[in-house]
Amino acid sequence: MTSLLRLIALGMALTLTACAPPQKSGTATDHAKTTPSARYDGLKMLARQVPPERDAIRDPHRYDRAIRITEIRGLKYYFYRPGRQPAAVGFSVLNDGSPKINPAGLKSKRGARREYTFLFADRARENIYLAINDDVKQSGRFSHDNMFREMHFFPRRQLPSLHVDDSRGLLRAILPTGEPVVFDRHTMEVVDGALIEGPIDLNKSRHKRRNPEVRYQGDFIAITVAQRGEAPRRAKVWGQNKFAEIHYPAKYPERRCKLSPRYIWDQRPKPGDSDPTLRMLHKTDDALFAVIEKRCGWDLSELKSDMPTLAASTD
Repeated sequence: MTSLLRLIALGMALTLTACAPPQKSGTATDHAKTTPSARYDGLKMLARQVPPERDAIRDPHRYDRAIRITEIRGLKYYFYRPGRQPAAVGFSVLNDGSPKINPAGLKSKRGARREYTFLFADRARENIYLAINDDVKQSGRFSHDNMFREMHFFPRRQLPSLHVDDSRGLLRAILPTGEPVVFDRHTMEVVDGALIEGPIDLNKSRHKRRNPEVRYQGDFIAITVAQRGEAPRRAKVWGQNKFAEIHYPAKYPERRCKLSPRYIWDQRPKPGDSDPTLRMLHKTDDALFAVIEKRCGWDLSELKSDMPTLAASTD
């Protein structure tokens, strides 16, 4: 139960917003320079393509965020207030009914849902990822109905961004690699870019139901983990060993490498913890690539020329 609560806090639910120490002068930022009476324009800030503001997530900011709904149905963003200045730390796109991907959602207001949530806590390079949740709304039980997939993209060159193209009716999200993922603004289906998606699986058997059918077709590295009703990064769930899939379609289009998540995320609880935090083990993209080369037998030399560092400090 502890792990379920952590998953809710990390991926798909509201967490409390909190104040934090002000940033140091000279730190790169896209914070809105607001006054107490001004309204923060989250969509304007999300449209900017900027590098991470720091490498590691500071502990006081690790889970701080609040949610704001936008005027676009199904689109919301996450923000927090370091130094009393609001700053975006994520956004999500919700498909609660569409012709190709979610026809069941069109039949009922309480039908199936697919949500893409792009998260970048503390605007740091550490733990930038895309969380995808298919909620089939069949049993009313969280652990039975919610199918999760996480996607981690490398190299992490920028924070995810989002641009609203009103003239064409599109939402253009940009991955950490700089690649686009384009959503139809009205259906919230993926229509172009580095990701492709299949319909929500509505199999009544939770054991046979597939996790979100979303695949990477870009030029870089994607690591994906999936699980029903539980943290996808776990190496073992309900007594079964789990695997992470590594994708490099530009060079190895027909090959998928499977690794235990224990080679990627720390699975060990710290003293006093009842549950591991599942943080990435590797402080640089280059260190992670070395593990992939060793375990998968792949040549990643083309991707290793400019790998940013995940600093050990929390500054």
